[in-house]
Amino acid sequence: MEERLKTFLSRYLGQGTQKKDIVTQEAIDLLVMAATIDHFEQDIIDYGTTHPDAPFWDFMQFGHDGLLPGDDGTDLFDEDD
Repeated sequence: MEERLKTFLSRYLGQGTQKKDIVTQEAIDLLVMAATIDHFEQDIIDYGTTHPDAPFWDFMQFGHDGLLPGDDGTDLFDEDD
């Protein structure tokens, strides 16, 4: 399921018009990690399929705590990893 979600989300890479809104690989990886841990992978795929024009950042609503608008979550990555 993790690979399926990564493949699904890859279409969003680079999406966004402003620097702070551009979807990075790190943002995709963070969402995949959270979805895998909390088991909402299929929810993301279903929502994205039903709402093909929805921006990537709409998927953050599926996380338990979610991320604030404009926060791509990259600060959560440990530089030593």
